[in-house]
Amino acid sequence: MDSKRTPLLREEWNLEIQKMFESHFAPQWNANIGDRIGEEEFQFVKCFQKDLEFAKEHSLYQTKESILSFIETYQSTSTFFRNQLEGIHWKQNFESIPFTSRDDLQSKITDIIPNDTNLNKMVINPTSGTTGKPILAPNHPKAIGCYVPLIEYSVKKYGVTPFHSPKSTFAIQLCYQENTIVYATCHSLAGGAKFAKINIHPNSWKNPSDLQNFLIEFSPQILTGDPYAFESTMKMGIKYKPEAIHSTALELTPALRKNLSEYFQCPVINFYSLNETGPIAYSCPKNPEWMHLLPHDLYVEVISNETFTPLPTGNIGEIVLTGGRNPYLPLLRYRTGDQGEIQYGTCECGDHFPRLRLLSGRKPVYFQKPNGETVNPIDVARILRKNPVIYQFQVEQVTEVRWECRLSLSDTIEMSESSLEKEKTKIKEELESLFGEGSHVCISTNFPLDGKKQIVFINSYLSPKESKS
Repeated sequence: MDSKRTPLLREEWNLEIQKMFESHFAPQWNANIGDRIGEEEFQFVKCFQKDLEFAKEHSLYQTKESILSFIETYQSTSTFFRNQLEGIHWKQNFESIPFTSRDDLQSKITDIIPNDTNLNKMVINPTSGTTGKPILAPNHPKAIGCYVPLIEYSVKKYGVTPFHSPKSTFAIQLCYQENTIVYATCHSLAGGAKFAKINIHPNSWKNPSDLQNFLIEFSPQILTGDPYAFESTMKMGIKYKPEAIHSTALELTPALRKNLSEYFQCPVINFYSLNETGPIAYSCPKNPEWMHLLPHDLYVEVISNETFTPLPTGNIGEIVLTGGRNPYLPLLRYRTGDQGEIQYGTCECGDHFPRLRLLSGRKPVYFQKPNGETVNPIDVARILRKNPVIYQFQVEQVTEVRWECRLSLSDTIEMSESSLEKEKTKIKEELESLFGEGSHVCISTNFPLDGKKQIVFINSYLSPKESKS
């Protein structure tokens, strides 16, 4: 590691992380990652953590009255805020404020970014592309750093005490993909404790037994990842008992949560997070079907799908968010596209912030090669997202050997018909290489470009079988 990527790096941290890099059981590392946390960012996150703890202790969550100061701050610096608020009495009537859409984040991001913000530390985090069109969300190391106290708060509610020591490993993220970045790092906001992202796919390891031996050697307190990765871990027979499982990105069904808890012999924490916002909610320890709002600087509404007006407790609608701590992406009534209901009042777990119940999250979809092997849709997204011509896409497995790839193409890039055919052939070849011998991919370019969240991955071939199992 180096001080450019981790400005507060200490020698004792570096010595410990080198042990992880050089372990006999280590995966094939392919990326260098640092937290980019300098003294300014460190102090910002520590202040955020104090405010979070105070707000949780005193049940001081955001309301439509308390969030007005946030809006006023950005009205004078963000062109987008100024345009949205122009000509309306928003302080007297919060619901008169127009919504922000995913399309706004895609097409008006330069207006949203405050004009007095230093852009030197901007980090671009594209969304995963599992629903809707990917958003190139700008972020700042100090906002990303706030993940640490938010995640730590959620695991503490499940009895896990994070160790802030370079000798400890707080978390290892698991994923199962053909290709992805694999790295190890230490975090300045956790006393140099180690973090790692590993790919449990067999092609990431020198020997089949290395994965389990690596987990045992570095003993992470928690394992993070999506349900797809954890389900794959169980199927592979990996034996490791963390203090908790932190599941995010995709819908965690009650049945899978029960299976994971029994297999890993630890609590399973469901985490609701968006790239545009960071962490939003975590599952209640007493009633995991509900998720407590996690940060103290987000105001949550649930609006009607018909009238687009806020709904009272007990009604299902779209989740809308205002606030946040990302200096490059302040949110003003942002429509997430996610469906759920909200509930207020005291909770026996002790966290009295509002509770959300998601109607349906981003359900994991698996593709199956003709030879029976599983394909992670993220590998499909990786191929399609790197192409600048593709604005939005949908991929469906129709039969054992046939896939439909539907594309919306950007109208900002001019391309001749022959060039388009070459691009389609290239995409087809890459996807068929991923799906394996015998696969056939049909490419079409008539997918509707309407700015709405779309179901991106569909498996109509496996779904009927799964519904019977």
